[in-house]
Amino acid sequence: MLSKMKTVLENYYYNNLKRMKYKTFKEQGLLIGSGAIESAHRDMLQQRLKLSGQRWTKKGLQQIANLRILYKSNKMGNQRRLLKFAA
Repeated sequence: MLSKMKTVLENYYYNNLKRMKYKTFKEQGLLIGSGAIESAHRDMLQQRLKLSGQRWTKKGLQQIANLRILYKSNKMGNQRRLLKFAA
């Protein structure tokens, strides 16, 4: 069992080496922790989705989340492509 877990872990590291260059990412000023993502979730999604009287289906939630992400990242030019898949 232990050797199987080791193999799974080794495969994970091998397959994700490109994503694990933490020193390089930090030197580029990129955020590598989960705190920024959790904060963005709270700021970008929860405030919008928890307004009084709001009800969301999973599909509707995903659609508004995609639009909020585009809006907050100043990429609303991509909205046409996204809306094509929203219906």
